Amino acid sequence: MDVVGSHLEREEPLRLHRSLQPVRSASREPSELERLHAYFLEGCTEDVSPLLESALADARRMRAGYEDAEVGDGLAAVWYAASAIVELGAALELDEADVRGAAAAVAEALSLPLPAARYTLFREVVGSPRLLELPPLVAIEIQLGLLIGFDVLTDVSLWTHGSRAFEPVVVLGGVGEPSRRVRAEAKAALRQRSRLSLLGGSQLRSTPVLRFGETYAVIVGQRGSLEPDVADAYLLEAAAALSPVIERERLLEHSAERERTLVASSERRLMRLGFDLHDGPIQDVLALAADVQLLQQQVYPFVLEDYREQAHGRFDDLSARLVELDRELREIAHSLETKSVISRPLGEILHREVEGFSERTGIHAELEIRGDPDSLSSAHRITVFRALQEALANIREHAGATDVSVRVRARRSAVELVVGDDGIGFEVERALAKAAQRGRLGLVGIAERVRMVGGTFELDSRPGGPTTLKLTLPRWEPLPRV
Repeated sequence: MDVVGSHLEREEPLRLHRSLQPVRSASREPSELERLHAYFLEGCTEDVSPLLESALADARRMRAGYEDAEVGDGLAAVWYAASAIVELGAALELDEADVRGAAAAVAEALSLPLPAARYTLFREVVGSPRLLELPPLVAIEIQLGLLIGFDVLTDVSLWTHGSRAFEPVVVLGGVGEPSRRVRAEAKAALRQRSRLSLLGGSQLRSTPVLRFGETYAVIVGQRGSLEPDVADAYLLEAAAALSPVIERERLLEHSAERERTLVASSERRLMRLGFDLHDGPIQDVLALAADVQLLQQQVYPFVLEDYREQAHGRFDDLSARLVELDRELREIAHSLETKSVISRPLGEILHREVEGFSERTGIHAELEIRGDPDSLSSAHRITVFRALQEALANIREHAGATDVSVRVRARRSAVELVVGDDGIGFEVERALAKAAQRGRLGLVGIAERVRMVGGTFELDSRPGGPTTLKLTLPRWEPLPRV
């Protein structure tokens, strides 16, 4: 059984000592929005800080739209708190102190009782559009984790019809595997039947997640400190919010199947091209090198003694150029092999590609990798590798650069590749149009590869440079299937 541990439960919370007390200023007292931002900002990592700053800027614009400073500040604070919880959850930095502290801040901002503030914040978080940008499994963990964070349930599991064996796809809270009572509750709910209530069974709560009006999944958990009708209200909100997330997961799964087919077809063609290079041009180069050596031996006795050394040097130059041509063709043939890209660590392959580029061209090149690129799918690994190959080839042939930087960042929601150089630059649209007319479709090919896997491609340049190529690929892992 695949069990996903709750990231709302941490042995060492990052921000246990944060305070929601206002920081007094000589000029003015901070608004609820600014206080809440300072609360979340304390102790967060440098990766999350820009996201919180962006959410704060959006919340300020939202506050202005209400045209009432007091009302707008409170409502914008709720929206910001929900956005901050989602961002921290996506970065695995969310703990129960964050959730409960944010609820207390919302209660103060809106002058609400704490239970009402918790429910208000819960609805805002689980319905956040930002969740639909995250991998479905991450979004589900955040949504279900809040049920534990607000003590609606002490443990929670999500069950779907998709599993081949009757096992949950997500389990949060509690210890060990779900009990037989939980399994019976889940099975009955999925079959839309009533389960015979056993001793202690009244503590179990379940809610169906609908897809096109039919039960597709079910949330099951042990009730926490809230009354049954209150817990059911939370569960109904969670089920309604989970429905589009699960629907997106199904769409991504079908898209991934088509993506694998397209990428596999493309890679088979490239592999075939590699074989053709090895069996054709490379063998021809070897035969030509042998003919040159034979010609050198046959001609040498007929060359005047005063010119023999010069002729010998010329033949050696030709042989050296043929050896270099043979090496380059073999590198190209080897680079077209997909098997090594899939089987070997991606970081190692990218380092080898960048170092080889630097050695061949004399251009200084640096590679920075953040995150775990080896967790990418095969299609994404191939796309990143091929894009880097093409970008470096363009720099070698056209850029006139002296310095190249390559950055790979693997986050939970996406992976980014950024290639920059300090070369002469170009007008992007005109250059792409000319390349297409001449049949040179390298950059166009990168853009098409990225589009096939649902990513975005950006190329920024101008005459005089610099040039930056950036691609972003969405991360997606299917819900566990046992």
